Amino acid sequence: MITRATPLRERSVVRSTRLAFVGVATVSTLLVFTVFYVAWTQYTVSLRMADLSRQTLALAQGLSVGGPLTESGGASDGLRQQLFRVQASLIGARLLVTDGSGTVQLSSAETSQGPRRVEIDSLGAAGERGVRTAVRSLSGAGRVLVVAAPIGGSSGWLVGLQPMSEISAAGRWVVLLLLGSVAIALLVAWGVASYLARRLTAPVLRLRTGAEAISAGEWGHQVPVEGESEIASLASSFNTMSSRVADAYAAQKHFVGDVSHELRTPITSIQGFAGALLDGTVEDEVTARKFVTVIKQEAQRLGDLTTTLLALADIDAGRVDIARRPIDTTALGDSLRARHEPESASAQIELTVGDLASGGVRPLGDEARVLQVASALITNALRYTPAGGRVVVSAEAEGIVWRLRVDDSGPGIAPSERERVFERFVRLDASRSAAGGGSGLGLSICQRLVTLMDGRIWADDSPLGGARFVVELPRA
Repeated sequence: MITRATPLRERSVVRSTRLAFVGVATVSTLLVFTVFYVAWTQYTVSLRMADLSRQTLALAQGLSVGGPLTESGGASDGLRQQLFRVQASLIGARLLVTDGSGTVQLSSAETSQGPRRVEIDSLGAAGERGVRTAVRSLSGAGRVLVVAAPIGGSSGWLVGLQPMSEISAAGRWVVLLLLGSVAIALLVAWGVASYLARRLTAPVLRLRTGAEAISAGEWGHQVPVEGESEIASLASSFNTMSSRVADAYAAQKHFVGDVSHELRTPITSIQGFAGALLDGTVEDEVTARKFVTVIKQEAQRLGDLTTTLLALADIDAGRVDIARRPIDTTALGDSLRARHEPESASAQIELTVGDLASGGVRPLGDEARVLQVASALITNALRYTPAGGRVVVSAEAEGIVWRLRVDDSGPGIAPSERERVFERFVRLDASRSAAGGGSGLGLSICQRLVTLMDGRIWADDSPLGGARFVVELPRA
């Protein structure tokens, strides 16, 4: 029973592609943003730190000119304290004046909240002009950029504190930008994935439809060759396979029809002649012997056809044992002459079996199977060679291989058909019966046997004007 795939299976391919694209887009965007955000944060902090260091150092130099500045100073110090606070407001930072130990003497903040001590030594190493910088979390100030510049003429320090809140606020905008970018990336990825998934799966779905058509018996069904190179190549291979399946099915149908006819004819003859013998219709001995001879011949035809079919079934099932031993080529030649010279003489065809030893070189294989293959090739050559023609069997050795050649002066084989002759059920002359033209299985069996012996077989042009079959086996 043939069932069609559900649409859910089709959608799963598209969905998987979409999810893959969206996942890649999400991961890529997050990775890029993480790198960007870290780099942006470091750059912003370093830029702010440089500005704060420059401004704090300039103010510290101003304080060194005016002398020490404390909360308990006189009227002039009051004006300086106001100016001190204005300067802190202008640079956007809290300024602290500390003594040498880091204890706060004056703060630009209006409130008393704030750090009362700054551990100067815990800050970074002194840089240009003795300025120290760090990022710290201070009580009453939170996480801040800290810059400590020495006040000339005293052991005190001018400390600038700038909160990280501005950078954090800017970071939140960057995060929002990320979320927007991710959303846009996901939408684009979803759309692109949908387009690509449908473009990629459409030819595959057509291939599936084609496979279903073949499964339903629509032999030779073709699909459009489209899509990317890999999909187009797959579609082309599918069409080739479909055509070969159709050809094989047609050849098998012809073969079944031929076999049915060939089985029916000898069976009818055997039944008829046997019945005539049994019911007493034949009275003289000469006619009876003639009828028995016909029965024997027809039974032989049935036996040959059955043997061929069983041999093919054994090969397909892997029940054929192949030996790999050096073959006696002299004995092989003698067996071929003894087996086929009477047949060739009867057909008035000159059969020549040359020296198959080829300088003492022997092939490696199964002697019985090599004899079977060579006999099948000679029988095939004798069958297609007209009376008065020639069939020549020879051998040669080249490198690590030994080759058996069977040449005939028959009609030959067209180059376009030289591979098809080894396919099952193929008979180039469809008008021949199984008795006259073979069952279309002999060469297929030869090819399978030769392959099992690690060799190969092919057809070519013959110097005699007909066909040449070459069997190549490894040397012993």
